[in-house]
Amino acid sequence: MGAFLGFAWSLVNPLVTTLTYVFVFTYLFPSRQQHYPLYLVVGILHWNLFSTVVGQSSEVMVSNASLLQKMYFPRYLIPLSSVLVSLVLWLAALAVFLIVYLFIGGKLDFILLLEPVFLIFLVAFMYGITLILSVLYIEFRDLKHLVDVALQVLFWLTPIVYTISRVPEAVRRVMEATPFTEFMIIAHSLFYYQQFPPPYIVLGFICWTGLTLSVGIWMFKQQVPILVERL
Repeated sequence: MGAFLGFAWSLVNPLVTTLTYVFVFTYLFPSRQQHYPLYLVVGILHWNLFSTVVGQSSEVMVSNASLLQKMYFPRYLIPLSSVLVSLVLWLAALAVFLIVYLFIGGKLDFILLLEPVFLIFLVAFMYGITLILSVLYIEFRDLKHLVDVALQVLFWLTPIVYTISRVPEAVRRVMEATPFTEFMIIAHSLFYYQQFPPPYIVLGFICWTGLTLSVGIWMFKQQVPILVERL
């Protein structure tokens, strides 16, 4: 029963958040953008996956300290399992979204088949961040509070409730160089604009993914020999 309630809450919580934003930006501060609820839901859906994984990444090793101290197994499986569990729960939310996709302005197109490919890179990117933050948290226990604040700020600095075209060009160029804006542009390209994302955006996100994953693996390997003692 507890597992079922946990699964149900994992769907209800982002659903309520999404509906709140849809209500606010559709009725209180309406947008003239065509099929705006679709644009908004696509953005929030993918941001929820990212924010959920990153939000819990700091404590992932510390919260499993007893398991790490009692058993020997590849330590990287702990942060990996955290990312994959969040992904599985998110896929249920994605399934719900696909059910209503046509009713909020979406259209079936072969371009949607690229979503799994995009998710592979997004998961790798999030895994790299999880490795980095889980290591840093062992030394800096206040890190989680900083991460929570950073996620709130990044939400509004990422084109989720607004389009990137509304941002001044000088600022837009900076935003488009960040992985957060890049993966959001890719998500909107597939589900909202239904076209292949700009190649420079795709290439940029692939580079960020490779860099983040490489740094995360390197930092994690450096800390593994003394990881358990510091938990």
